[in-house]
Amino acid sequence: MFVSIDAARNVRYGLNANAVDQATPPAATPAECLLSALGSCIAISLQMAAEQQHLVLAPFQVEVSSKKAEDLPIRFGSFEVIVSRGITDDAEDCEKLLRKVKDICTVSNTLNAAITLKLSE
Repeated sequence: MFVSIDAARNVRYGLNANAVDQATPPAATPAECLLSALGSCIAISLQMAAEQQHLVLAPFQVEVSSKKAEDLPIRFGSFEVIVSRGITDDAEDCEKLLRKVKDICTVSNTLNAAITLKLSE
């Protein structure tokens, strides 16, 4: 699942990196709804954290993926959220923002699974 925020702060969704053009999340399955919710919460929280620190972010994209748990009950065991590089010119600012996002994202704080948040390579 991919979520992007452009310079005008419009949120867009897509199932692949080259087609993030939907105004509403693709929701063919409950799993896609959950991934969309996590991605958009991270993206919006990142924007909020930047505003709190008086930073202006470049347009960016968030990729959310998941792995199923290996034991029962059937569920997601972990999530990985990757934020595109270059959201700010300062790598230290990026790291501060990611730490803040983990504290304020309601969806990630609600999920009972490991969530890894990092910048793209």
